[in-house]
This record gives sequence, C-alpha cells and structure tokens, in this order.
Amino acid sequence: MGGKLVLIGGGGHCKSVLDAAVRMKKYSEIVITDSIDKAGSTILNHRIVGDDAELPLLKQQGFSEAFVTVGSIESVAIRKKLVQMALALDFSFPVIIDPSAIVSEYAIIGSGTFVGKNTVVNADAIIGNQCIINTGSIIEHDCIIGDYSHVAVGATLCGNVRIGEDSFVGAGSTIIQGVSVGNRAIIGANSTVITDVMNDEKVCGLVKNSNPSQVIK
Repeated sequence: MGGKLVLIGGGGHCKSVLDAAVRMKKYSEIVITDSIDKAGSTILNHRIVGDDAELPLLKQQGFSEAFVTVGSIESVAIRKKLVQMALALDFSFPVIIDPSAIVSEYAIIGSGTFVGKNTVVNADAIIGNQCIINTGSIIEHDCIIGDYSHVAVGATLCGNVRIGEDSFVGAGSTIIQGVSVGNRAIIGANSTVITDVMNDEKVCGLVKNSNPSQVIK
C-alpha cells in the first residue's frame, strides 16, 4: 500500500466506496470530509477530518487522490461541484473497483468512477468519468455510459446499450440490447426498457413506444 486518498462526502454511498477502497489494499491512509459537526467521528474506522475546507491542507499532507462519495439520482450538480473543487486543488481521481467485480481487460473505465461489489463489466464496454456502477449491476459488451451517469443496484444493460451523460438507471432495471438512453434521463426502478429514451425523459415500468403512460410526471 502506498497512496493517500480523501473521500469527499460521508453518507451511505461513502460506505460502499470506502469498503471497496480498503479491499483494494492500495492506500496507506484514507480519510473523509463531511459536515464540520461530524469531525472526529469515523466511518468504518476511518476518520472524518472536517469539512471540505480541509482539502487544501490534506493536499499539502500528501493526499494526492480524491474521490467524490456523494450519490446521485435526481441531479449530479453537487457531484460536479465537488469534482471541480478537487480538480482546482490538483487532486487526481482514481478508479475504485471492488475486488469482487469482474471487469474485462478490454473495457475502458474513466477517472473517478466507482464499480461496486459483484458487478460485471464486459468486453469493449466504455464507462465515462465520475460514474457510479453499483452493486451487482451488469454492463454487457459494447455498452457506452456517459460521464456522471449512475447505474443502480442490480440493473442490467444488455449489449450495445448507450447511456448519455448525467443519467440514472434505477435498481433492478433491464435495458434491452441496442437501446439508447439520452442525457439527464431517469429510468425508474425495476423497469424494462425496450425503446430509446430521450434527453431529460423520466420513465418507469415497461417502457415502449406504445405505452407513453409510463412517463414519470
């Protein structure tokens, strides 16, 4: 183990990322920033050192890598703001992949992306920067996922699926092969998507051209 990592955000998603980072056995030290009132407490035996105002000092102390551990469903605005803040301080963003995940050597995964436990990322999949590929999800061959998108727990993307930027695929959903999902789209939990989803569209259930009632109001 060598590097030093700071996790930005101490909520539930932090626990998933932190557990994976520890299991990677890559880091000599991992700390967390969150709200100032939580300073001195711990998450999974790792210290919350203060709020984000501590980041410049942490950089001086040799914490060269940062990772945003704030989740996203409706909006990625907070995640983007935190990423820009860390970039301005010259932090780099690692890829954090739980050791239980199966990731093809022919897949491409962008910086700041999290791949959770028991996830499968198959050959020639391309996953962008700052994505969340959560526990037990399946990203099949030749899928492309845009920056800041979130594939939730147990979701399945069949082959050649395209997901735009800033989009959310709900837990347990299946997107059939060849389907494209636009930017900033939201797919509700346990949906089956068999037709393209447009930019900014919110859908759930069995999503097909003949069933426009499945749009989330």
